[in-house]
Parts: sequence; structure tokens; C-alpha cells
Amino acid sequence: MRYAMVLLWVAALAAAVTALSGCGQEFAPPSLVDKFRVIGVRAEPPEIRLTQESKLDMLLVGHDPAAPLCYGWAFCPFAWSKDGNFACIDPDVQVELGTGATATVGFFHVIQALQNAPKVFDKLGLKPPTGAATAQQQPDAGCFAGGVVPAAGPDGMGSFGGADIPEMYILFQAGLASAYGGACPTSAAQMLAKPCADRSRCLAGYKRLSLAPLAGACGAFDAVAEPACPKSADLCAQNLVCGCDGHNYVNDCARIAAKVAKKHDGRCQAANDNPKLAGLGLRVPAIDLAKDVSRGVDWPLDSTPVVAPGAALQLWPRFDPGAKQVIGPSQDPKATKPDVETLLFSWFTTGGAFDSDRSYDDLPQMGLVAPTLGAGKTEKIVTIWLVARDGRNGTDWTQRQLLVRQGAPTKINPLCALGVPCPKP
Repeated sequence: MRYAMVLLWVAALAAAVTALSGCGQEFAPPSLVDKFRVIGVRAEPPEIRLTQESKLDMLLVGHDPAAPLCYGWAFCPFAWSKDGNFACIDPDVQVELGTGATATVGFFHVIQALQNAPKVFDKLGLKPPTGAATAQQQPDAGCFAGGVVPAAGPDGMGSFGGADIPEMYILFQAGLASAYGGACPTSAAQMLAKPCADRSRCLAGYKRLSLAPLAGACGAFDAVAEPACPKSADLCAQNLVCGCDGHNYVNDCARIAAKVAKKHDGRCQAANDNPKLAGLGLRVPAIDLAKDVSRGVDWPLDSTPVVAPGAALQLWPRFDPGAKQVIGPSQDPKATKPDVETLLFSWFTTGGAFDSDRSYDDLPQMGLVAPTLGAGKTEKIVTIWLVARDGRNGTDWTQRQLLVRQGAPTKINPLCALGVPCPKP
């Protein structure tokens, strides 16, 4: 009987899928920008450092550039999906970062949020992260006063007060002022208190950030032997931390600060930086056949090349492969080199069709077919965005514009036609 019911369910599902496909409904690809969207959120640097604040900004697309916008930012060390809304687990561990187009987050926000973490976990009846401080043992910021910060382990883990916290969160909401009755909320808490009422004009989301090891910012220490270490009971939990000599240790922080340890556990992870896009190259495969234009002609940010409707183009991200950062030792025992970042490129456009929505650093180029023009139209502006991500919360982006025009030249690279420096045929 159960088997027969399963067959009936599968048959019904297949019939429903067939019926839907017969309707001829086509969904726009993710690369097509035809509505209000947030396609990138950047933190510079992309980690929370002890001595440097991170600047936050976002890439909003699909709206009238002249329309007033509202923003809300907050920091939260622990977040979850509740009632369909990704939110902080409790207001007591949420720290407002402002309502501007940009915001900053720093290590002091982490301390401010975690001061209330023990009571929040107790109140919610949740088990804290492994080794997390209890209500009787709050995270002690003094642990980091001696030049010691949480380590970044092989999984990008941070440690605070003995708690292993994989990543922390920047929560945000952005929308057109019209979605809020024409006036922006006066606080981030008001904006983040509930999901957007109209997702065509307002969006909420989050950005992950991890705690960073401190590199090269430690002061000088005179202690050279274990007896010189100050005696303190449980100054902070014994957990993996990054010492001032660039090594990871499991000893207590007082000994680490004095560079005294019986054993270290390898080099600390290097500071994490955002990937850097140096620009974009534009190639017309049908005519750009020479080797020196195999990766396209450099496309200046202020140049708007003119192309014919339906023109087949190729876009090349400009980046330095040698700038990809080392993540850590390779997980492959046979590998002779450490693991490095892999760059993911996400492509977006207001018109035309990409070959795919994404490309990677080993094959970064992307084909684009320019859009056709509707009846009675002679030209159309097309905006293109390229967003690069490194898999470690690092993000960068750039954008360009095309003018699609009837009768545009087709026998020359459109950038060369504008006078942009081009190789001679």
C-alpha cells in the first residue's frame, strides 16, 4: 500500500511539473537585474581586527539612482533563522552600527555584544558554543591586552573567552524610502525588528565576518623564561590563540603574551584581505584574433563602448592571480604547496544574456550577447556588474556600461572606436 501511494505521489508530481512547464513560463536568470536587489556586501578589511575597524558598504542595483534609500546595520555574534527572518538570537547581543549607506564594525563591538552572551544563552535555554564562558566566567577582554588575539584555525575559527565561534554576523536591511512610508526609520533596531513588508522595494540580509589574528601589532616583551610570567587564576581559557611571534599556542594568554610556551602549533593564519579587481577587458571574439588581445582591451571605467544589438562579446576580469592569499596547509598529504583562495566571479547585467551566471579564476572570462532592441527603439544603455568573492568573506566589485545602438560599427573593437589605446592589427 505504501509503495502504491509513493507511485501515485510521484505521478502527481510529474503531472504538476509537466503542467507548469506547459504554461511556457520562463524565469529570469540570476544574472539579470530587473528588480531591486543587493548583489554584494563588502567589509574592508573582511575580518574583525583588534586594532582596525572594518568599513561596511553594499552594492544596491535595480532601482532609480535618484530615489532616496534607507539603511540599517547591526553586529551580532550569534544569529539564526526564525520565522523566515535571519536575525540575532536576542536584542541583548545585538549592537547597532547605524543607519547610513556605510557603517563600521570593530573589536569593541565584539566585546560589547559578548558581555551579555552568557545571560542570553541562559535565558533562551541554549547550550553555548564549545568552551564558551558561563555566567560565572564572562569573557575577559584583559586576555587580549597583552598582544594576544583569537587564532584563525584551519576552518577560520575564532576563539573568545574559550568559545569557538566560527563566524559572526553583520545584519543589514536596505530599501527605498517609499517602502517605509517615505521616511526612513530612525534606528537600525527599528529596521531590523521585522522582515521587509515589500520585498520589491526592501531587502534584509547578513554578512559573515570572523575574528582575525593579530599580525605585527604586538609590543615588545622582556620575559624570556616561564618564571617571569605573571601568576593569575584563569585569566582566560586555555584555547588556541595567535602569539606575538606569529605562532599558534594552547598555553594561557599571560605566557603567550610573554612569548613563553612549551610548544606551538604552527604558524598563525595570515591577515585576510579582500580580493582586488583591477578592471575589466572587452573582447569581440569575431574580430579580436591577435594574441595580444586574447584577453580583451582594457575597459576604462569612464568609457561607454557602442555595440550592435545581438553582438557577441567576451568579458575578462582583471586581477592578479599571484595576489590570491594562502589559506593554510593543504589537506592533501601529497600536495607540495599550501591551499590558496579560489576566486568566484558573479556576473550581472540589465540587458542581454551571459553564457553563465558565474566563472572562476582558472577560466574567468564570460560571454555576453548584447540585447536586441524593441520596436521603435534605436538604442539602450546596459549596465554590467562584476562581483568577486574569495570564499573567506572577501568581496570586491566593479561596473561598466554599454550602449547598444542600431547601426553600430561591427568591424572594430568598440573600445578602439572610442580612441582607447588598442594594439595595432
